[in-house]
Amino acid sequence: MTPEFPLIFPLTQNGKNVTVKFPVLINPATVLKPGMVLRVMYVLTSLNADGSADLVLAHKGDMEDAYSRPPSGSGDRPSLPPEVAHEIEGYRRTVWEVANNFILAMAQMPTDAMHLIYSPTGKNGDLRDERLNFFDGLLVGSPDGKVTVLAVEKESKAEAAGIKAGDDIVSVGGTPTQNDLTLFATAYAHTKQVAMDNEVDSYPMTLRSEGSAETRQVAISMPPKIKSSLMDGF
Repeated sequence: MTPEFPLIFPLTQNGKNVTVKFPVLINPATVLKPGMVLRVMYVLTSLNADGSADLVLAHKGDMEDAYSRPPSGSGDRPSLPPEVAHEIEGYRRTVWEVANNFILAMAQMPTDAMHLIYSPTGKNGDLRDERLNFFDGLLVGSPDGKVTVLAVEKESKAEAAGIKAGDDIVSVGGTPTQNDLTLFATAYAHTKQVAMDNEVDSYPMTLRSEGSAETRQVAISMPPKIKSSLMDGF
């Protein structure tokens, strides 16, 4: 899919630090807030022993383990392949001081494999490494206290459902978002799980178009049902 996020990602410059203008949800568990310092975005290119390029697999542990583990490993901590350890260490030490670097990265990197290293407090020793994971093609934030669609990824399920940038998300699967990004993420995860368990074709989302008092409901498609897919060959 082609990301349409870069030009709308609400970045701002604060001296040599890059942060966000307002809260932005970058995955189901992470809300970036103004004042948090964005350090670098990347896609891991070195492969793990199993042939994957997944940073989580490369780290083999929790965040504290990952940032304190020496490249060669020590004690009972697993070591990283040297090329993976070298690449990770480079990203940990890199700090982009210009917002345009993040914009260019989002325009060029695959969104389904992109990571962001940031600092919640702005301190060098306080780092987080999060994988970007958008919601069926939605970039969601809170520019004015509501759960608002900032951008829609091209050829995504969200685009196919007719969701537009500027729409406010009122509820997901019948669960109100209550103008809270975290509640939206919780409702989204629960609704998707229920839809998967029941093997339904889609799940509902209620929206309010920008500048309108009326709401509308859209149906976001789910992957093909396993049972149906198996039967398609007979």
